[in-house]
Amino acid sequence: MDVLTENLRYLGHEVERISSAQKALDRIDDLVSAQLIVLDVIMSWPESRPLPEIGGSSTAGMEIMIEVRKRRTDLPIIVYSGTQDAALKAALQRDSSCSFISKWGGHELKEFVAIIQETLGLESKPGIPPPFIVHGHDEAAKLSLKNFLQNSLHFPEPIVLHEQPNLGRTIIEKFEAYATTSQLIFVLLTPDDIAAVGSDPEDAKCRSRQNVIFEMGFFVGSLGRKSGRVILLYKSPLELPNDIAGVIYIDISGGIEAVGEEIRKELAHVTS
Repeated sequence: MDVLTENLRYLGHEVERISSAQKALDRIDDLVSAQLIVLDVIMSWPESRPLPEIGGSSTAGMEIMIEVRKRRTDLPIIVYSGTQDAALKAALQRDSSCSFISKWGGHELKEFVAIIQETLGLESKPGIPPPFIVHGHDEAAKLSLKNFLQNSLHFPEPIVLHEQPNLGRTIIEKFEAYATTSQLIFVLLTPDDIAAVGSDPEDAKCRSRQNVIFEMGFFVGSLGRKSGRVILLYKSPLELPNDIAGVIYIDISGGIEAVGEEIRKELAHVTS
């Protein structure tokens, strides 16, 4: 749900996650002022209500739906639940403003987002999803790039992996989850590590972080080297991997703003 929340925010929606049935009931007026509710069914039973003899926590979300319907019968509700209760699902189907998505249905994130957009009467926005920034230890370069993309080029807020919620996942699981949400990648190749023999020249002793090389390879493999969607930004002095020798990159040694037009030129090809 946190990942879904962030993706909807990237699309420009105002989104809030309420983490329990009781909190939802306490804020019922806020719920009914929304344009759409994504509702779970199986939650801890709200403390303020007597536990029914049948159903209990397996129907807690229905208490929220009942209160919402007392106030608004037309508010779109997407019930996203793992419930297998046939009677409950039949009841949901009788509500013309409600749709049911099973957690066992294997929907990808982008499919879920598309369902929400369609329910709101919106077409999926054309163009490119939020850009993904691959970076090492150069915080100044990362923040400068993020500011340029967001405030000068007016992209949605770029995805920076360490700023996203972990949700109990390993680093690679978290990376894979967010990597699939973007089709435009900026790779910051900055001199972060020293790894060379003493006889090597000075500019060969500086290398990018291993995670940067790994993630760059992932995106080049998944999006294609000739797609134009993986944009390499280079800061000297730096040794580049032999595998990408000859690939054109943008030199940001003088700062991001100094090469703004070069970045725009690359993006014009991608977005045309």
